[in-house]
Amino acid sequence: MKQTIAGVVLAGGQSRRFGRPKAFALHQGAPFFAWSVAALAPIADELYLISHPALVGEFRRRTDIPVLLDVERYRGFGPLAGIYTAMEQSRSDWVFILPCDMPYMNKDVTERLAAYADPSFDAVVPLHAGRPEPLVALYHRRLRPLIAKLLNAGERRMGSLLDGARVRYVDAQPLAADETVWRNVNTEEEYR
Repeated sequence: MKQTIAGVVLAGGQSRRFGRPKAFALHQGAPFFAWSVAALAPIADELYLISHPALVGEFRRRTDIPVLLDVERYRGFGPLAGIYTAMEQSRSDWVFILPCDMPYMNKDVTERLAAYADPSFDAVVPLHAGRPEPLVALYHRRLRPLIAKLLNAGERRMGSLLDGARVRYVDAQPLAADETVWRNVNTEEEYR
C-alpha cells in the first residue's frame, strides 16, 4: 500500500533577523514560500502552510493552499508545534516539512529524500556536513503523541524529537550535489 505524504511549509516564524516576513521575499520573481511549495508538490498528496497569525491574510491572498495556525495550546512553540498541527489536520502517513526560507530547495531533492520513507522508521532526516537537517525531513504520524509529550513538558528542541524517534539518517551528498540547496536565508545580508 502506498504511503501518503502531507507536504508542509513552515512559515510561522517572526523573521526577526530578516526584518520582514521572509516567506514573501522574492527569489527569481517568486516568493520564498512558493519555492518550498514547488519542491513539495510533486511528492505530496496534500499541501499545507503553517503560518504566524499576522501573516495568514497575506498567505490567503497569494495561494489557495490551506493555511493553518499552530493549534492554540502550542502556538508560538516553534517547528515542533507546526509538525504537530500538520499531523492533527492531515491523515497522511508522513509529514514532509520544509522551512519557507530555503528558496534553492527543489523537487529532485524532495523526491530522493521521500524515497527513503520506510514505515520501520519514525523519521527520515538528511545529514548535511555531518549534521542533521531536521527542518528538511519526513516525520511519521505515529510521532504525534511524542511531540505532544515534548511540547507539554515545555520542550521545543527538534533534537529532542530526534532523540526519541527511530530516525533514518540519509547522507545529503547523494540527495543534492549542489550545496546551494541547503542554504537558508536568515538575514537581509544573506538575501543580498
